[in-house]
Amino acid sequence: MAKPPTPSPQVPEDGTPSWKAAMPFIIAAAVVAVVVIGVLISNAIRPAEERMSDDAKVQHAINNYYTARNEADFDKFVATNCAAVRTGQGFPTREAFVTDNTKSMDENGQIKIPEITDLAVDGDRASARVHWHFENSEGNKNVVATTVVREDGEWKVCTS
Repeated sequence: MAKPPTPSPQVPEDGTPSWKAAMPFIIAAAVVAVVVIGVLISNAIRPAEERMSDDAKVQHAINNYYTARNEADFDKFVATNCAAVRTGQGFPTREAFVTDNTKSMDENGQIKIPEITDLAVDGDRASARVHWHFENSEGNKNVVATTVVREDGEWKVCTS
């Protein structure tokens, strides 16, 4: 006759599992909890701007430049341009900027940026190709080679 199997040390003779059987799951849950808490603390300590890569910061600078035009927000437009452009010949006055961009919005709709390609960051300079079109003329696509520079820790669009 076959001998009955001996009970596992984790299962008492009455057949109910012991808490020891759940130990691997308890350990795994503890490890996951520690990792999640670590990520949350890291995010709370470091602001989002510091967690972004330079590529992402350059994309945000380009986006802010076009958003300023969409909103006819002269102060934001000034803040998104590098010093060489702001002080250079041909930089618009507040009145001209607001008038031109409001008129453009009324006639063409907002500027849409479906993609930014060929993004390359080299120290404090970056270049990218910005693909954009007006909302009311999606078939008329534009591609602009754009230079972005870091000034005082902030990325600024700079055509010079």
